[in-house]
Amino acid sequence: MTSEFDPLSSNFKMTRQQRLAELKDGRCWDMIIIGGGITGAGILKLASKLKLKVLLLEQKDFAWGSSSRSSKMVHGGLRYMAQGQVKLTVESVRERQKLLKEAQDLVTDHSFVMSHYQREFPWPWLFNALLAAYDVFAGIKKRKFWSKLKYLSLVPKAKEQDLLGGSQFSDALTEDARLVQRLIQEAKLLGAQAVNYVRVLDLLTTGEQVTGVKVQAAENAQTFTINAKVVVNATGAWSDALLPTTADKTALPFKMRPLRGSHIILPSWRLPVASVIAVLHPKDKRPVQIYPWQNVTVVGTTDVEHHQDLNFEPQISVQEFDYLMQCITHQFPSMKISVDDVISSYSGVRPVIASGGIISPSKEKREHGIWQSPGLITVAGGKLTTFKLIAQQVLHKVQSDFGFDNELLSQPIFEQGKAKDYLASARLPRHIQKQINACYGALSQVFTEQNRELCQTISYSRHLWGELLWAVKYEQVVHLDDLLLRRTRLGNVLPEGGLDYLSEIKALCAEFLPWDEARWQLESNRYKKLWQESYSCPGKDMPQTAMPDPALVIPQ
Repeated sequence: MTSEFDPLSSNFKMTRQQRLAELKDGRCWDMIIIGGGITGAGILKLASKLKLKVLLLEQKDFAWGSSSRSSKMVHGGLRYMAQGQVKLTVESVRERQKLLKEAQDLVTDHSFVMSHYQREFPWPWLFNALLAAYDVFAGIKKRKFWSKLKYLSLVPKAKEQDLLGGSQFSDALTEDARLVQRLIQEAKLLGAQAVNYVRVLDLLTTGEQVTGVKVQAAENAQTFTINAKVVVNATGAWSDALLPTTADKTALPFKMRPLRGSHIILPSWRLPVASVIAVLHPKDKRPVQIYPWQNVTVVGTTDVEHHQDLNFEPQISVQEFDYLMQCITHQFPSMKISVDDVISSYSGVRPVIASGGIISPSKEKREHGIWQSPGLITVAGGKLTTFKLIAQQVLHKVQSDFGFDNELLSQPIFEQGKAKDYLASARLPRHIQKQINACYGALSQVFTEQNRELCQTISYSRHLWGELLWAVKYEQVVHLDDLLLRRTRLGNVLPEGGLDYLSEIKALCAEFLPWDEARWQLESNRYKKLWQESYSCPGKDMPQTAMPDPALVIPQ
């Protein structure tokens, strides 16, 4: 283990095969984390800062689940406070403020607005009372009520009938998959290890003590074991499925309730919005957001039961798609938005802990829980915003095992370098500086020096050509969808999943991927099928059948 932040250390530059070989060398890790979403990545990064010998294993790709399919909001959740979840809101707002300082350009302050109409809840006085408490929790004051005329200048084309005005406040947005990658890449620079497409088949036990894991890499059917002093189950919606074989699964202290949230994406020119616009859906009065992200406009989210197999790619249903389109039409009737305007969709499964009894999906609590048994810590539930808080609480439980100073748990989770100063001196356009700093933070100088000629945006997206090259060199790209749906968002924001750019992507990246022509063709066909079935939209020839994830087997 290295003890200091070491740009492009040998550990960081290891190939995937070298990483897999290290898993088989017989060492005993201080901690194995199962799950490569935001929770697992946060624990990995914080553990690496504490100088623990730590390994993260992900059965699919990093951020494959809900951590790349969220609403991209780093917020406290006003509706959670309205439902009485005040503790969750306070924690979230305070964590948001920390991330705005620690992850500049990756977590960004943004304007949010709520329209108020006659005889429609929430009334302006009540909503602004909630906002006042929200600002107190954050230690700021960023709220204002706008009269109808001024509000329409803020939200052009909004429905005017019975409009009283609107409330404006402040929250934050992020790029969730890149948030996960930033944590993993910085952890690797500190000596941690992380490997994707390695499935944990079972937990190893000695008596009641968990002592490691039995795993299988996607490359072949071979299984092997890895030992650890502590295992952390951070598998999100899968959390209640991973237990020692000796455990009584009927005695679980929690049960997951997988809830699907779906979004649709439109061109920003077709539905231009400068703020995040909160809309109460005319059908059930649920809040739905319409907001700018990655130079497109996103509409979401839904909140429905997800009964499909979690190993299948989730996809938007016809009912969810119609629900979101109704919301757009309700708030912007003059825009005449249709299915032909929609670029893509995406769906994710939230790792929500069931409250018990009959309760609607939207009213389920979003708080997290942590359970400890000998050698095993299980964490479930929680919000994107509170990932650092969850990591701190998990590591606090093993403080006596490893003897680190608890005060170290409160240090910034992201490395604080001088990236912004360097980028300013590099004389790059401001929007490109922001993109590089968001994606690479303390590694921004290394990225720029390696990719100076490739610091140009791809079409109207925010992504740079150099990001593709960096990803295939250093970020364990195993499949084409890893590159286009998680390392970058080209597959989400460009028409037809960015298929028009595949030949250029191939020319740029082929040297650094171990794919021959047959593998390129296989990956292209696989990506096209995956995108059509799980990221397109009803009404655009998308079959409404679940698609098994073929990523479990990597061609040799």
